[in-house]
Amino acid sequence: MSRQYQQVLAVLLSLLLGYIGIQMGSAQELVGNGGFETGITGWSLFVPDESKGKNCRFDVVSDAPHSGTNCVRLQSDDFARFGIGTTGFPVQPGDHYHISAWIRADAAAQVRPKAPGFIIRLNLRQGTGEAAGGHLFIGPGNVVSRENPADSSAGLPKDWTLVEAVVEIPPGVDSVLPSIFSWWVNGTLFVDDFSIQKVDPSTPVTPLAPNNPGASAMIIRVPTIPIAANS
Repeated sequence: MSRQYQQVLAVLLSLLLGYIGIQMGSAQELVGNGGFETGITGWSLFVPDESKGKNCRFDVVSDAPHSGTNCVRLQSDDFARFGIGTTGFPVQPGDHYHISAWIRADAAAQVRPKAPGFIIRLNLRQGTGEAAGGHLFIGPGNVVSRENPADSSAGLPKDWTLVEAVVEIPPGVDSVLPSIFSWWVNGTLFVDDFSIQKVDPSTPVTPLAPNNPGASAMIIRVPTIPIAANS
C-alpha cells in the first residue's frame, strides 16, 4: 500500500468519524462549573423577600461530593426558599434538553410539608422579559411542572440521588436562565454535577405533572443574568 494511498485513507476515515459524530449529536455542556470544581465561579445567590432574615447562604465544600473534589452547600437557619443561578443560554422552541443534578440532604435537614425541598428551575425568557406561561421546574422523583413546583411528600434523600428530566422548550421562548433551589428547607442541602445538554429532538420528553394550583410556591422574580452567546 503506497504512502499516498494511506494518507488518503486516513483523511477519508477522519471525515467518516466526524460525520458519525455529527449524526450522534455530540452533547455540549451548557452549565459552566456545574461540578463546582472552581468554587463559586459563575454562580450568584438570590433570596426572595419572604426568606430574607433566615440567613440563606451557599458555599462550596469538599464534604463527600458526588464526584470530583467539591460540591455546593445550600443552608438556611429556618424554613426558607432561595436559589443560586448561573449564566443563561439561547434556545429555540422545540429544542430538547437533558437536565440533571445530584442531591443529598444533611441528616438534620427538614422540609416543609408538601414542599419538594429541592428544585431545578428554568427561567424561560423572551427578549428581555419572562416568557408567558411561567417557568419550568424539575423536582425530586424527576417530576416536571410549569409555573409552580409540584407538591411533594417524599422528603429529601440523605444519600446522593439523581434528579433528571428531558424538557422541550415551549413556543415564545428564546433563552433560559437555569438555577437550583433549596425550596422550603430548614438546614443543609448539597448539590453536585448540575448538567444541561441539548439532545436530539427525537429524545422522549418527561411528561408534565398535572396542574397544581395548590402548589407551595409563587413565581420568584430574579435579577437578569447574562445570556451566553451561541458557540
